[in-house]
Amino acid sequence: MSAYAEIDIAAPRPEVWGILADVASWPTWNPAIRHAVRDEELEVGARFRFSTEIGTLKCRFTAIESPRSLSWKGRVLALGERQAWILESTDSGTHVTVLAEMTGPVSRLMRRRLTERLQAVILSVLQLLRLEAEVRSAETAEEVARAAESLGKGTSP
Repeated sequence: MSAYAEIDIAAPRPEVWGILADVASWPTWNPAIRHAVRDEELEVGARFRFSTEIGTLKCRFTAIESPRSLSWKGRVLALGERQAWILESTDSGTHVTVLAEMTGPVSRLMRRRLTERLQAVILSVLQLLRLEAEVRSAETAEEVARAAESLGKGTSP
């Protein structure tokens, strides 16, 4: 079973990538994640884990092309999960696409219900990612403007 979603984010791709690739920070912007840890550097094969209401997913990265794409697979209970994230620069920021798949006997038994749940989760995560990236991008823009203003006050024409 699989779910697919996409969203446009008014923030530059490096900003969105930084949020997505920083596994340990996921709980700060996604309230569904209780705890997240990446034990190794961000590279193919690196392991990480995160906890949600259904349990702790133990995962590893399967593909990384910074700052364009990130894929991982993991397991929780009797479910396997794979996610692939693609980030494309646009004139107004970043277009993010995600494909998520669940496998295992439970996913086959409860296919329709879990597919609907997976789709809802993916959409929610994209909305949360957009909010976090746009807030961070706005804060960065404000900091740059303040720095430029303070530089302007200290110089004479």
